[in-house]
Amino acid sequence: MPTLLIGAGPTSPIPQGQVTAFAGPLPDVRLATVGGGHPVHETRPKEFLAAMEAFLAA
Repeated sequence: MPTLLIGAGPTSPIPQGQVTAFAGPLPDVRLATVGGGHPVHETRPKEFLAAMEAFLAA
């Protein structure tokens, strides 16, 4: 099953190494970084939606 993992990048309280480690074992993962801190859907809604739309269109 394709999976989209959206992260906040260096502004996130979650270390980026942990994000890539989490994504690593998933067989069909796409990792998008949009910035904006932990609640990326609230702080960067346009970027969040663009990542979601691109993923769903693929």
